[in-house]
Amino acid sequence: MFQVARQVARGHPAALTVVLLVCFAAQFALTSPTAPPIAKGALMAAPIGVMCCWWWAVLVVARNGVREPGSNRWDWLFVVPPLLALTAGVSGWPTENSPVAFAIFAALFVGLTMSAKTLEKADAPDGNPSVGRMLATFLLMYFAPIGAWVLRSKIIRASEQPPLVV
Repeated sequence: MFQVARQVARGHPAALTVVLLVCFAAQFALTSPTAPPIAKGALMAAPIGVMCCWWWAVLVVARNGVREPGSNRWDWLFVVPPLLALTAGVSGWPTENSPVAFAIFAALFVGLTMSAKTLEKADAPDGNPSVGRMLATFLLMYFAPIGAWVLRSKIIRASEQPPLVV
């Protein structure tokens, strides 16, 4: 799994940017009232899934560079937002000011917080980053098309550590 995460995290930022832009453009271009429910669900889940995949890869790679790595028991959390978005789209659930929107946001927030904190811990010289650095990394990762470019050097430094578990 580490090698897959390493390839995704170290991927060129242009690839992530293009994929996200295509996903967002497809949402606007292909969403119509006559679209089948599975298409609506897939269009809702695609950009969230791409971002969650990148955040998961950054977490796995950064976890390797931390002195005391945490367990991977919460990695499943990165699958929850795209699955909720897919389910909401297929079922026709409202995604504005609704419980499903809150659940998607909460899962995104927790997963993104884990990724940003771990990346900053791996990059900090003493392993204890400031709250400001973690917040900045959080915001950059949330805006993935920009964050992929800005955080690339940190991600590469974290990925150059040899894997703890092969």
